[in-house]
Amino acid sequence: MQKDTWTKQEVIELLEKRTPVLILDVRDEAKFQAGTLTSEFAATKNVPYVHMLEQDKPLDEETDSVAKNAQIITVCTSGNKAQKAAALLRQHGYEAKALLGGLTAWNEPENEDE
Repeated sequence: MQKDTWTKQEVIELLEKRTPVLILDVRDEAKFQAGTLTSEFAATKNVPYVHMLEQDKPLDEETDSVAKNAQIITVCTSGNKAQKAAALLRQHGYEAKALLGGLTAWNEPENEDE
């Protein structure tokens, strides 16, 4: 069975390999403005999950054109909404997976033995 999520380490590896990535923050705009996952090697867009559900197509034209040539990584605070958004995008033919554990997991410090 295909895995529907990326771990923090897998996302880091994708970005380091410069794989075309679209980071899709599916939280509301206020939370997005407060901070999200960004990388110099990836495009980052804010498309709230509720807006995806309300539209005929989950992505607008501009986001769609970026998404067609990229691996979509959906993010939210804990990962739950991101997994729903990734599933919705896959139903519409996009390659999308959620960040496991969301931004909470992403922002946890690495376990370094010093």
